[in-house]
Amino acid sequence: MKLVRAHFENFRLLRNLDLSFSTDPKRNLTVIRAENETGKTTILTALQWALYGDDALPGGAPKFRLSPIDWREPTARITVEVDFEATSTTRNGARTERRKFRAVRTATETVSGNTWQRGASTAKLFDLTDRGALPLEYADNRLRSELPPELREVFFTDGDRALSFIEADSTNIKRQRVENAIKSLLGLSVVEDAAKHVRQATMDINRKVRESDASAKARDASERIDVIDTEITTLETQLKTVQAARALCEEQYERLSKKIEEALAKGDRTDLVNRLNKVKAQRKRDDALALGLAKEHGELLKSKTLARQLLSGHIERASMLLEKLRATGQIPNQTVPVLADRLGQGTCICGESLTADDPDGLRRRTHIQHLIDASQTVDETQRMITDLYFGGRELMQPIEVRGWTGEYADLMDKRQKIAKNLEDAGAEEAHIDVKIAEIPDIDIQNLKEQRKVAKRKGEDYQDVESRTSFKLEIAKRDKKQAEEERDRHLKEKGKGAKLAGELTVGSDVLRVFEHTLERLKKEELARVSELMNEVFLDMIGSDGDQGAIIRKAVISPEFDIVVYGPDNRLLSPDRDLNGASRRALTLAFILALTRVSEVEAPNIIDTPLGMMSGYVKSSVVESAAKHSAQLVLFLTRSEIAGTERLLDRYAGKVITLTNPAHYPKMLVNEPPVRSLQVLRCDCSYNTTCKVCERRMDVAEPTKPSTTEPEFLEALR
Repeated sequence: MKLVRAHFENFRLLRNLDLSFSTDPKRNLTVIRAENETGKTTILTALQWALYGDDALPGGAPKFRLSPIDWREPTARITVEVDFEATSTTRNGARTERRKFRAVRTATETVSGNTWQRGASTAKLFDLTDRGALPLEYADNRLRSELPPELREVFFTDGDRALSFIEADSTNIKRQRVENAIKSLLGLSVVEDAAKHVRQATMDINRKVRESDASAKARDASERIDVIDTEITTLETQLKTVQAARALCEEQYERLSKKIEEALAKGDRTDLVNRLNKVKAQRKRDDALALGLAKEHGELLKSKTLARQLLSGHIERASMLLEKLRATGQIPNQTVPVLADRLGQGTCICGESLTADDPDGLRRRTHIQHLIDASQTVDETQRMITDLYFGGRELMQPIEVRGWTGEYADLMDKRQKIAKNLEDAGAEEAHIDVKIAEIPDIDIQNLKEQRKVAKRKGEDYQDVESRTSFKLEIAKRDKKQAEEERDRHLKEKGKGAKLAGELTVGSDVLRVFEHTLERLKKEELARVSELMNEVFLDMIGSDGDQGAIIRKAVISPEFDIVVYGPDNRLLSPDRDLNGASRRALTLAFILALTRVSEVEAPNIIDTPLGMMSGYVKSSVVESAAKHSAQLVLFLTRSEIAGTERLLDRYAGKVITLTNPAHYPKMLVNEPPVRSLQVLRCDCSYNTTCKVCERRMDVAEPTKPSTTEPEFLEALR
């Protein structure tokens, strides 16, 4: 099958657009030059809708609006026509001449403001003959036979979505996509279906045994086989269901893991909040400690140690004088207090009476009182000296080596450390606040809980899968034993010989189909793998003999696309390869699969050269053109840059699309229409006209432009 032409009416931005495609075997490349927001993805979607129906719409048909967003009429009729060539095959396998067909899909939307409603679409298929367009029945079925739905992502490739063959949230999902594509395109599913039909026919023959005149033992074995067949069918259905459920759990687990990784890359909000609270609590403690040290600093300025050090010279001289007075007995001054005490007691220190009743005592008493009164002035000075001597003894003690300056240095060191801690805490608090503000409002703990549930469910499904597989294995073994018993009893006395022969033929045919399927899987898979590796290494310019990092890419028997590096070390395609290599690997797989299948079908690829430059970009274009029967590339100007030489060689058609909404910021000339729609002109990849000329083109050297009549023709 090859695309010839497509016409779009009222499909989103495609109000009235015609496209034609190159069918030249030597110049098989069609280039649709279009910048972002110029309808590339919309065209890809519209083509798939025309050929595959509503199931091909993104997000499901009910949620995807088809009519233009600025539609003003109450109803909008959406139509996509696709003309294509196909080679018919006769019953004996011979190919007939090429014929042209037209697929037309239509739908009607009722529009009211921002709301819309649409019923199911309808498809029609026409045989384009010399007598006109002849309608054909069963349009959808015929289209499916030309382009199986399983191969939609092989023939219609979005630059990013195509990576699903090597990038997926589950290994089982990736394997399933690769396996389905290989089986469908290589016709392996046809062999599988044939084997199913033979198996069903054998089951029908087995049921006839119970109705025949065969022995009771043969009939009994036949009945057991029928029961076991039912059990096997149930177990196989359960196994597929459980495997699909486990794959979904694995996919959910991986998806949640990626979400958690992405969130944690910026920080765990819960962890950051906990860290912030700890920093604030520590800063509060440090603030209190800093305040206590400040008070201690103030008290240090009033300490006796400071006074002793400041007055150390004076205190030393005073100490020497006081020691001399003490040595002479003047310190401590106890004379007046002793005499006053004796007067109170009435007895002198010598034992004589000092009472007033005794004349001698009165005389002595009067004399002592006179001494006390006479020495009042001298005693006051001595008292002060005595108090100074005894009260200042602490000041006169030897000063420690570090002294007050040592205490001051220790205190200042503590204050500086606390000040640094407070500064660091403030900076960390501000840093955490910024990181918290950057983190999306995602509950990581909740995601982790969901991931736990997904993992637990996946493990539960794995247990069920293991038990179901074991039961299935036992059932198949029991069936084999029952079949041997049935066949043995059928041959007894010649009864049921005909049925035995039919069962033998059915078993032999089934065995042939199963062996053929295994051989095809092994051989065809090896061919696809070998060509994929050749194309991929050519695309990225990798040479194992020159010490390249990527040595080879293969498809494993389990349908995994794997890559090997030096020393046969396994590389993960979705982790260890850069963006350009991942895209190249995906395209290499698609091209190899198409080439090995020998199916003539288009490869329509949207923005295939994203993240590519230099050699890889050019080699991808060249390899795709060489290995594809018909190649349609949607390219931006930046993607085209560097591939001009190859476009000259392989491009049979070049079309340029323009969105009028890009005026005046991107477009030089005011467009002839201002509605939201895509305009087409026939400018090549290196020419411009009044419709498509962009401001980025003006800065470049003078380029040839189309003539005015061509411009007018482009607007029609």
